[in-house]
Amino acid sequence: MTEDSLPERTSLYRFIMRRVGDPWVSEDLVQETFIRLFTYRLKSTVGDSAALCFRIAQNLVRDHFRASRRASTEELGNDLPCEAPRAEEVIMHRQRVAAFQRALDAMPPLRREVFVRRRLKGESLRDIAQTLDISEAAAEKHVVRALEWLHQEMSRSERARPRATRQEELP
Repeated sequence: MTEDSLPERTSLYRFIMRRVGDPWVSEDLVQETFIRLFTYRLKSTVGDSAALCFRIAQNLVRDHFRASRRASTEELGNDLPCEAPRAEEVIMHRQRVAAFQRALDAMPPLRREVFVRRRLKGESLRDIAQTLDISEAAAEKHVVRALEWLHQEMSRSERARPRATRQEELP
């Protein structure tokens, strides 16, 4: 076979480009066409290389469109749901954590100690009472009073927060 029996590269490119409409894809398909033609010619005798070349190109174009239909893509919009919290939510959470920490720091030391051990560390009232040398009833009262204190302080902090920030939380 001579080089004269091969189709001109430009005409093959135009043939593919008319069907695909994308210069990058067309260029890739031209390259793939020639690779497949030369691979086929190594195994078999080809009577009309130009005709086979255009047939290979036509099949590659068909395969390209089949693959693009299977892997269709959608343009991403601005309203995609995101798992991460919004910036405002993060700021509000940080403000609440800071208010909680201030309220916790303002508690009497023994009450804070009992509360932290019971509610944050999960220790039993019996263990806390034994460790701190108080009765279980006293330990329980400290927890109840700590919860009331935290509730009051968090409510106060919520009321002190700017009204616009609170309204942004509403759905």
